[in-house]
Amino acid sequence: MLKDLSIKTKLGAGFGAIVAIILVLLALAYTNFSKLSAANAWDRHTLQVLLEANRIETALVQIQTSTRGFMLTGEESLTAPIAAEEALARRHQATLAALTADNPAQQQRLTRLAPMIDAWIERVIHPLLDKRRALNKQVGVSQQVATPADVLNGAKTIADARALLGEISAEENRLLEQRAAASAELQHSMSLLLILGGSACVVLAAVIGYLLSQALLGPLNHLTAAVGRITGGDQSARAQVLSGDELGRVGTAFNHMAQTIQDSQANELAATNLLRSKVDALLGVVSKAASGDLTGRIEVGGADAIGQLAHGLARMFDNLRALLNDVQKAGIQVTTAATQIAASAKQQEATGIEQAQTSVEVLSTTREISANTAELLRTMEDATAVADYTTSATAEAQNNLQRMDGTMQHMVAATDSINAKLAALSEKASNINSVLITITKVADQTNILSLNAAIEAEKAGDAGRGFSVVATEIRRLADQTSVSTWDIEQMLKEMQSAVSASVMGMDKFSEEIRRSVGEVRQVTDQLSGVMDQVQKLAPRFDAVLQGMQSQAVGAQQISETMTLLSDATQQTVDSLKATSEAVHQLQYAAGDLQSSVANFAVAA
Repeated sequence: MLKDLSIKTKLGAGFGAIVAIILVLLALAYTNFSKLSAANAWDRHTLQVLLEANRIETALVQIQTSTRGFMLTGEESLTAPIAAEEALARRHQATLAALTADNPAQQQRLTRLAPMIDAWIERVIHPLLDKRRALNKQVGVSQQVATPADVLNGAKTIADARALLGEISAEENRLLEQRAAASAELQHSMSLLLILGGSACVVLAAVIGYLLSQALLGPLNHLTAAVGRITGGDQSARAQVLSGDELGRVGTAFNHMAQTIQDSQANELAATNLLRSKVDALLGVVSKAASGDLTGRIEVGGADAIGQLAHGLARMFDNLRALLNDVQKAGIQVTTAATQIAASAKQQEATGIEQAQTSVEVLSTTREISANTAELLRTMEDATAVADYTTSATAEAQNNLQRMDGTMQHMVAATDSINAKLAALSEKASNINSVLITITKVADQTNILSLNAAIEAEKAGDAGRGFSVVATEIRRLADQTSVSTWDIEQMLKEMQSAVSASVMGMDKFSEEIRRSVGEVRQVTDQLSGVMDQVQKLAPRFDAVLQGMQSQAVGAQQISETMTLLSDATQQTVDSLKATSEAVHQLQYAAGDLQSSVANFAVAA
């Protein structure tokens, strides 16, 4: 029954069975995976519940610790975390209530825990804090605030709250153990499913592969063997048909094809022998034509392809004979015309070369003239620029000399003023000298008077001691006045000598300035003459520059025209050379054509 099924059906059935098993395994694996995912989610849920319970207990411990520290030390900064921890405790209670909404037992415990924590905070913690703050405001109060009853009350409440939190944690741990056991069982079942299912898939795939290979490779081996025998020359070889599927039908068609080929080869052998005889006859005529003998005649006829080929070859040989006769005549004419064209091209080429050489020489001369003109133009432009610069510099120098003349005139006037002031200063110094002489005389008289007063005081005895001291002091002042007057007199003498030297120097300086003023005026007059001559040169330079520019433009145009003419002449020479070369090639081709045609025999 398996032999009569088609290959498509066999492959579809085999792979369909494998795919069905894989789909079943995937469905079971997906179910187990979903259960594992749910179990993991519940595990995370339980761990989160435990974490929230632990956070509530931590917040309570933190509140208790901060309260005790404040009660013992009275440090207000220790109460800062209490409000935040209260808020955290209430927020974690709300989160824990939301997480355990599906567990009534846990909800009952939380219902008992919330008022217990609120009562502990409101009735124990806050009163203790208020009591400690009130005592902090009093002086000389003991540091111990909490009573044994307060401590026991708070400890019992917090112990009860911790007990409830412990029950909540114990319940969640119990649930966690149950879920962990269920997860382990699911993992074991999933591993077993994957191992057994994978093994079944491997075994089924091996069985299906073996059956398919036997069903497919057997007919293919027989077909391959038959093809090999036919390839080796055994035309009677046939394939063994083992099944009714596509390969069986292929084997049947192959056997029919082999029989058809064998019959066709027998018919073709007879036709080939007849064709060989006709081809041999045609080859004899074609071989003679290949050696240059076109006198042969084709005797083969018929309506088949060989007969038509023979008829076409006969017409081709007739046309070829007529063509060779025409080619021989045309070859003679081409050779004659090529010789004439070659002579004319040689003469034109020589003329073109002479013209090109002449154009090159003219172009070189024109370029040299253009270069010289351009250089001269640049020189004239530089000369014009120098003349303009000289004019402006001369004008500026003349202005500077005029300003210098005015400055020197001012210096002469200032020198005269300084001389007058020095003369007045010398006169004042002389007046001071006469005053000093008077002061010296007064000092001498004062000194004499003080000496007389001292003598009279000595004569008076004790009654004249005071007057003696005054006389001594007056004599000392008179001596100092004489010394100072002498110093001033020496300084005045030095001042008078310096003023006299300054007057003499200023006189010489005034004379030098006057002489320099005369020289500057002379230079100014000379620069005025030079500037007039340079200004007359500028228009002449401009006229020469314009002429040189026109000449440079003309030389450039001539150079460009000669360049174009030289290029055209060179192109003409190149064209003549190409023409001469083509004519030579035409002569060679005509000679080769004549020698080639001479090898053929076309006489009938």
